[in-house]
Amino acid sequence: MGNDARDKESFFDSCGEANRFTIHEIIGKGSYGVVCSATDNKTGERVAIKKITDVFEHVSDATRILREVKLLRVLKHPDIVEVKHIVLPPNPREFKDIFVIFELMETDLHQVIKANDDLTQEHHQFFLYQLLRGLKYVHTANVYHRDLKPKNILANADCKLKICDFGLARPAFHDSGPTTVFWTDYVATRWYRAPELCGSFFTKYTPAIDIWSVGCIFAEILSGKPIFPGKNVVHQLEIITDLLGTPHPDQVAKVRNEKARRFLGNMRVKPKVPFSRRFPKAAPGALALLEKMLAFDPDERPTAEEALADPYFVGLADAAREPAAEVVSRAEYAFESRKVTPEEVRGLLYREILEYHPQAKREFEGSENASSFGYATSAVGADFAAVEEAAAEAASQGSAPRRELRRSAQSLPRERVENYRAEAEHMMGGAGALKRSDSIQTRSKPVTQSDMDEIMDATDAMSLDDREIAEAAAQARSMMEANAVG
Repeated sequence: MGNDARDKESFFDSCGEANRFTIHEIIGKGSYGVVCSATDNKTGERVAIKKITDVFEHVSDATRILREVKLLRVLKHPDIVEVKHIVLPPNPREFKDIFVIFELMETDLHQVIKANDDLTQEHHQFFLYQLLRGLKYVHTANVYHRDLKPKNILANADCKLKICDFGLARPAFHDSGPTTVFWTDYVATRWYRAPELCGSFFTKYTPAIDIWSVGCIFAEILSGKPIFPGKNVVHQLEIITDLLGTPHPDQVAKVRNEKARRFLGNMRVKPKVPFSRRFPKAAPGALALLEKMLAFDPDERPTAEEALADPYFVGLADAAREPAAEVVSRAEYAFESRKVTPEEVRGLLYREILEYHPQAKREFEGSENASSFGYATSAVGADFAAVEEAAAEAASQGSAPRRELRRSAQSLPRERVENYRAEAEHMMGGAGALKRSDSIQTRSKPVTQSDMDEIMDATDAMSLDDREIAEAAAQARSMMEANAVG
């Protein structure tokens, strides 16, 4: 048994829920750790278990995990991925890894778009409807996702989409106007970033940034390829203005980065390209809404609720009936506004995990020296490690191609996908079901090496190292001090 397997076994020493999960196979792997498919023997459900290793090695990564776990506990909605459970660590003061149990989804929207070039107009409409419905719920909780992209939208063969990866999300407290938060271009995906954020490390933003991202995703659904694949900030602004035309000076003024403003101000005049020319097969209603979401000026973009009320969704959506969330508590996210130590984040994360263990929570809160619990040894860690070791051994012998470490693009969609509006029909009480003849047809495409490299980091954004964080934080502090002096 390798060192990794032994480490995972030791993590589960004295940890409860023995034999609750049966581990099947690795379905994802990246810098964060490993994801395995499994069966929850308590409920009979198929689940995905995400093992996140060395959580507290970097405080920024640990804070991101804490933020995501806290948000997903309260953001319960059909269009948002659900955390089913989190395995309780054996000791609140010493654990390093965590095991988060999610509902199992087959693939992500990035793979759906790559595998299919014959999506119908009804598919376009229903995909966007789900994205906006989920985003409305997130925004009514006063939360901004900040990293919406096709890889962060999970998908099933029945066309069900779910928003995931809330590690960059932020609660917004509006008593002081638009939210101001440290933002880094190293983490957020440039192709889906709103133009007002281009080149900005420390900036104010509004929910309109997520609407822009949804617009980029929808354009990719319509065309089969990213709409703004910028190589850098300058190129990003170039290709945005190639489609939208040169922005008005009042719009340029809303771009936060001075160099980006100067670049846009000196840009040659470009005419706006008709969206019907760029997307010749798309429905007129789809393009009309897309133009609104991709407005250069953030103040001109619709809210998620306004977009759901667009004529494009007549007969499918009723914005007034879509559920809204309770606003998140400021006290729950006090850690966001101060510097925290790894020990503090560990304690906060442990208390968050206890929310999935009511009995252990009562024992912990009632103990004067709540440091550990004597639960029976769990088989989950050993099973998880065994699957990892078997996969590594097979790969070393050349018997397992790397593509086994990913959800297959060919797994979605399947032939004869029926009633993909069933959930909408149930929630809205009247939307019709998709006709059998309009089902998605499978059209597999070859998987290239570049595809495989993309998948290795498909569920995890690039993390900053300590030097990059220090440099960006210093820049943010300088800007804050300059503003205070001014």
